[in-house]
Amino acid sequence: MVNPKQLLLTIFLLLAFATNTVFCQDNELDSLNNLLHAFSLQKKIETDTNYINTLNALAFKLAYYKTDSALLLGNKAVALSKNISYPFGEAEAYKNLGLTYNVRGNYDSAFIVYKTGLAIAEKNHLSATAGRIYHNKAIVYTNLGKYPEALENYFHALKMREESGEKLGQSSSTNGIGTVYFLEGKYGDAVKYYIKAMDLAKEIDYKRGIEAGYANLGEVYYRQGNYDAAQKNLLQALDVVNITGNLETLAFCKNMLASIYLKQQKNDDAIREFRESGMVAEMLTSKEYKSRSLIGIGQAYLSIHKPDSALFYVQEGYKIAGDIKFIELLRDGSEILSNIYESKGNDKQALFYSRQFKVFADSINNQQAQQITANLAADYEYSKKELLLKNEFENKSTRQRWIIFSAFASLFSSLIVVWLVYRSRQKEKRTNHLLQQQKTEIEKQKNTAEKALSDLKAAQTQLIQSEKMASLGELTAGIAHEIQNPLNFVNNFSEVSNELLGEMNDELSKGNHDEAKQIAGDVKQNLEKILHHGKRADGIVKSMLQHSRSSSGQKELTDINTLVDEYLKLAYHGLRAKDKSFNAKFETSFDSNAGKINVVPQNIGRVILNLINNAFYAVSEKQKAEGLTPDAENYEPTVTVSTQKTNSGIEIKVADNGSGIPQKVLEKIFQPFFTTKPTGLGTGLGLSLSYDIVKALGGELKVETKEGEGSVFIISLSLIDTV
Repeated sequence: MVNPKQLLLTIFLLLAFATNTVFCQDNELDSLNNLLHAFSLQKKIETDTNYINTLNALAFKLAYYKTDSALLLGNKAVALSKNISYPFGEAEAYKNLGLTYNVRGNYDSAFIVYKTGLAIAEKNHLSATAGRIYHNKAIVYTNLGKYPEALENYFHALKMREESGEKLGQSSSTNGIGTVYFLEGKYGDAVKYYIKAMDLAKEIDYKRGIEAGYANLGEVYYRQGNYDAAQKNLLQALDVVNITGNLETLAFCKNMLASIYLKQQKNDDAIREFRESGMVAEMLTSKEYKSRSLIGIGQAYLSIHKPDSALFYVQEGYKIAGDIKFIELLRDGSEILSNIYESKGNDKQALFYSRQFKVFADSINNQQAQQITANLAADYEYSKKELLLKNEFENKSTRQRWIIFSAFASLFSSLIVVWLVYRSRQKEKRTNHLLQQQKTEIEKQKNTAEKALSDLKAAQTQLIQSEKMASLGELTAGIAHEIQNPLNFVNNFSEVSNELLGEMNDELSKGNHDEAKQIAGDVKQNLEKILHHGKRADGIVKSMLQHSRSSSGQKELTDINTLVDEYLKLAYHGLRAKDKSFNAKFETSFDSNAGKINVVPQNIGRVILNLINNAFYAVSEKQKAEGLTPDAENYEPTVTVSTQKTNSGIEIKVADNGSGIPQKVLEKIFQPFFTTKPTGLGTGLGLSLSYDIVKALGGELKVETKEGEGSVFIISLSLIDTV
């Protein structure tokens, strides 16, 4: 279970990180912009190398999120550097242009400008700039999945940065080498270079480098199944994140920790970490991490045998994965959805998602096989270049060995693909066999109960529709009253605006433009009020339509205070319209922390409406009875509706000071067709249907009553369905 205090602390830290990060970025950009402005006030800025350096610094800062501006500044820096023969400024500008194209995913253009910038840097012995360009080229090759080429460029970058003594750059390139080895599945080499990169970062107290080192080691150890070492490194990374405020690393570490807790069957801890990772993903607008978090929460709920909650979260994450076409997440989501539907006995959906899992798994396996083959070919080509330096005999012998090795590697990768496909098909065959057995058994049971069920459904449908139409009739009068107020405002402000427009035309004809402007301002305010009340009326109409339409059964995040308040007012005005003599007081006490609840709004609305109508009926009947006694003035009919957030969930209470429920009928009030109302005033289904709806949500509907003093109906909903 999520600890509320811990969750609030996490939210506070996230906001602090985001604010601090944005503040720092804004300060840097403001400083650079101010510096450019200062240069622009001087003469001959086109020949000022400091001005070109500032252009490059600003282009680098904008490359990640304002690519159009970055390209504009980069090209300007190139042109100015060429005019004054300033190779450093020109090479740096090409480096920034390549980075911008890389961010845009335009890799061909990135390679072109990197090649030009690298030639300038190497010709003029600009080791630091050459190192940065080699490093950025390696990133592009990594994005393309060309790992040998990526390693070649990272090692070139490392050599250049060692020549220039650039420790921070050495740490970054060494970390890149570790990442490529990790992607190739060479975890031992990855650990070696990650540790080396982190040691370099520690020498210069480079927090981002230290943070990345711990986070990367955590992921490697997780892949190796060493969960204790993985957790230790991830927690150390989070300690550094508390200083840097790096939201990307925060989301990554939270997601990895949650995955570890899932493996260790610590499901409550996993849910907490996945939720926090999802919150960071929202701030980063990262659909990948949002999808990972939702699917992870669903998997944890399935592990603790809560299939409904699991289904809700996995479906949300699966939809996001589909939007971004993330095959790995679609594969994992399909497998979990298949397991969820199988646990719920929905064999048709279980089979559908099992087949989806096979499709996505085969796609990933094929991509991996193609990648293995491509990497082997690239390894061969790279090795062939190195072997040209040796004598002809060794060259020929080694080439033959590489060809043999490549052939065996290709054969081995093909066997892996065949084995994976075979395993997937065997699983599908077992699933189909099991589903066929279950289908046969279900058909037998279905044939036995079909006729009785059909008759029962027909009777239930007729009675339930009658109950719904009765409640809808009561709501209609209340809605008519609620909608009349905003319509009156719309009409009044429209008339006033029309008159003001006439006055404005008069003033304009007189040449009094200031007066006309003032009147125009008044008209604008009136139009805003018309729009406000029009939207209010629109909301009331939509609410009526939502209540009147048949429920789809789809849960929605619903503000419980707003829902209860809306149905209370509509019920009150509906009864007033139905019976002009009806008069009662109603009070509310809403917990501001109640928040939103995951329910079917139409269903829970009918429950609340039924309880409120019953409460008003009870106080009205007592008022009529008290009216026959001398102390009638001492009784004020009152209905009180309240919400309260509890440790286990949310409680909704509907209390009245009516006559209470006699003990002899108390046990029967939730039974179908039982009613204490006179014939023709009640079907006896209201409380029965309300009880069933609340039970279906996993909640509880109970009553507390004292004869002669009143009753309190209490709806209790669990914490799982609240947000």
